Amino acid sequence: GCEFYLASSNALTEDGRLVNIDGTGNRVMGMVYGPRRVILVVGSNKLAGSLEAALERIHREACPPNARRLKLQTPCAATGECNDCSSPDRMCKVTTIIEGKPGATDLEVILVGEKLGY
Repeated sequence: GCEFYLASSNALTEDGRLVNIDGTGNRVMGMVYGPRRVILVVGSNKLAGSLEAALERIHREACPPNARRLKLQTPCAATGECNDCSSPDRMCKVTTIIEGKPGATDLEVILVGEKLGY
């Protein structure tokens, strides 16, 4: 199997929850199962005070610019705002909240004091 997986998280709450939204789930699946070791590099721009703030941050600051980057046909790509759409291109299909270390995964979070990604 895979020795390690390097990724980032969409948001990290004040109480340590990792909140992520994906279109296909491949990125979030790798965070919770499969690789022996997972390293998540999280920029200070992804810090959120609460779960609600984390979800708001993702819908406002992560999904719309990412949808534009991927040239998806979604309302958020066009307007820059989440519309809770039903577009086939919707990237908000899989939401995960990691509240603690997954049982079979050595999960490490590296917090970087600068803006990284969406």
